[in-house]
This record gives sequence, structure tokens and C-alpha cells, in this order.
Amino acid sequence: MQPFHKSLMALTMTSLLSGAAAADEAESKGGLKITSDDGNFSASLGGRIHFDTYLFDTDIEDPVSTTDFRRARITLKGSIYDWKYVLEQDFTGGSTPGGFRDVFIAHKFLNGEVRIGQFKPFRSMAEMTSSNEITMLERPFSSATGLYEDYQFQQGIGWTGVMDCFTMGLMAFNLRDASTPRNAGIGTAGRLSWAPINTDMATFHLGTSINYENANQNSSDLTAEADYAGRRGPSQLMALTPGDLGGDVTTAALELAGSYGPLYVQSEYVIGDFEADYFLSEADFEDEFGAPAPFYCDPQFGCYIQDQSVHTWYVQGSWMLTGEHKTYNQKRGAFNSARPSGDGLWGGAWELTARYDTMENRDIRDLKANSAQVGVNYYANRNVRVMLNLIFGDNEFTGDKTNQLGLRVQMGW
Repeated sequence: MQPFHKSLMALTMTSLLSGAAAADEAESKGGLKITSDDGNFSASLGGRIHFDTYLFDTDIEDPVSTTDFRRARITLKGSIYDWKYVLEQDFTGGSTPGGFRDVFIAHKFLNGEVRIGQFKPFRSMAEMTSSNEITMLERPFSSATGLYEDYQFQQGIGWTGVMDCFTMGLMAFNLRDASTPRNAGIGTAGRLSWAPINTDMATFHLGTSINYENANQNSSDLTAEADYAGRRGPSQLMALTPGDLGGDVTTAALELAGSYGPLYVQSEYVIGDFEADYFLSEADFEDEFGAPAPFYCDPQFGCYIQDQSVHTWYVQGSWMLTGEHKTYNQKRGAFNSARPSGDGLWGGAWELTARYDTMENRDIRDLKANSAQVGVNYYANRNVRVMLNLIFGDNEFTGDKTNQLGLRVQMGW
């Protein structure tokens, strides 16, 4: 039997081609879009390919230098009468449904839209920035690659919209994605951002968000992890709330960002409270956290883990050497990447980038990890970008200082 995801793509392409014969309008500017002659049906096909290379300067940890398809997505979106749909498959995520990303149905409501299905909870400026637009190879620790580990795309219902200079989003979701067991927890998230200045030359952004997650029995653990030396490198567990105990996690965040001409800066500070009331043996603690417990462990019961307060913040910025300006996407409440003024091998845009990122567990002594990064981005045109990052990792808990040189070639359409 043909794998489901292959059948899905075959059906998608067949639908597009059959629709083209009866379509009154077919556009190819910036991608393929087909609209029926009565305007009631439309479909557009997009995608992205991100191919990475990771080279490590190892220390205590010994990660393997390698190459990797970070993302390989096909996205089908459009409308049926006054309803919108998005169906996105990432083939690096495994077979369907493990590869589902944005998969939802939406309808206009107030100055925004109601979404039903799977999409990102509204809780972080870093998360709301598309992977095609992010400044560095990976998002900072205040995202689903850190504080919200493995909980990026969730199933539920939400609303997002723009009112004057405010961008808002609310979502109620469960803690499973399409490939995980049905018995999972629930969560809610809300975000509000304000851009009182947003011109062709300057933007000033303030934002805040809250997030709550509650695990049910047999749910996956709620964890925070710091990939301090980049993807495919060593990772430090920063907090753990066992899913089978039904614990919860609450986070609150502040955002500050802005741009002026070719300069751009962005920062977030997030505090997460991880509920915990359990014991780990000394061996299990070292296995989970990578180092012996820095506190007394009872010989009979082991190491007691209480509620944990995790703080993470970052500052990142860039300078467009060729003079372009990063525009602001008010619908997302986040910045777009630059649009080069010229095309060709040397006629594109150049950007210098930097970030300092840190995460700390305030209730386990010395449990802290940092990442300092510098990089350069080359935009060959609006759809092709090359990214080079040098990452200096620092795990204060284990003493590891692994570094990484990362290279990405990406195309999005």
C-alpha cells in the first residue's frame, strides 16, 4: 500500500491540476496560485528547503559533525467560499501525521480569524517569527527549542487579529501533536503586542505573553532544555515536570524590539514555573541532568526535586551592511527578514548578526547554560538565503564548552 503522505501529495497535485482546467485565473508570481472562475475556491502551493551543515569543536561532550535537512516542507493553502485552510507537511518530521505543521481551518472574526486545528500557540515573539525569517539558524531558548521543548505546533482552537497598533492572539490547546498518544494534557496561551511606531524606516515593539500547560496521566514529560551549542549538539536539561504526575507549567514573558534603518534589535525575558514534587535516585539525577546533584540526597529516598523557577532571556540584533531595512509583520507581531534590493551572486543583501542567550534554573544550584553567537547572512534574492553562525556554548552545570560552526542554505517560496 502506498504510504499515506505520498497519497496525500498525489491527491493534492491532482486536485490542483484538475482545478486549473476550469479556473478563470492562474497566477505564478511568487508561487503557484489557482482560483476558480467564480472566485469561491482557491489553492496556492508553497514550500521551503533548509539544508544545514554542523561542525563541532568538542569539549567534554563529543557531538558528531554532520549534515541535515532541517526543514523540507510543502504547504497548500487557500480558501473555500469564506473559509480559509492551511495544510503543511514537513518531510523531515517523519511520515504523516508526525510531519504535520500548520494544519487548520480558519474563518474571519472581528479584525482577525478563528483557527481550528494545529498551529503555534501565541506565546513568544521568537515563535511567531517564521523559520524563513529567523535571524540565526535556530530560535533562542525562549521558544519551543528550549523553554517549550517539543511543544511547538499544538492542536486546539484560537483567535488572532490586529486592532490599530495592537496584535493579539489567544489559544486553548492540548499537549499532543498529531503523532502522539491521545491521552495528553491541556494548555492555554495568550499574547499581546504593541507597535506604537511602525514606519518605513523605524519600528518600536513591546509585547507580553502568558502560557499554562497541565499534564494528564501518561502524558509526555514537560521539560525545558538548552541546546547551548546549536542543533545536533549537546543539550542540557533545565527543568522537568513528569507527565505521569499531572503537574503543570506556567510562563510569563516580556518582549522589547525595534528597528531603525539597517539596524535591528530584539529581546525577550521569560520566567517559567515548573511544578515538581518527586524524588530521583542519585544515579537517575545524574543521568537526567548530566552531572551529580549539587545538593544533599537522602540515602533511602534519593534527591528531592521541588518546584523549579526557570529564567531565560536573550538579546539579538543585526546590521544590514547593504542598507536594507527589516520590516515589521503586524499580523504576526514579529519582524520579517530583509528583502534584498538587487539579485545575483553578489547583488544581494548582506547582514551581520549576533545573539547572547541564557537559561537558568534558580532552584538547582549552578544549573545554567549560555550561548553566544555571531553570524553573517547572505540574501541572494527574496527566496534564497545562506546563513553562517559561529556558536560558543557554555554549560555551567557540567563544565562543557562545546562550540559549533553552522551553515544553512535555504529556499522558500
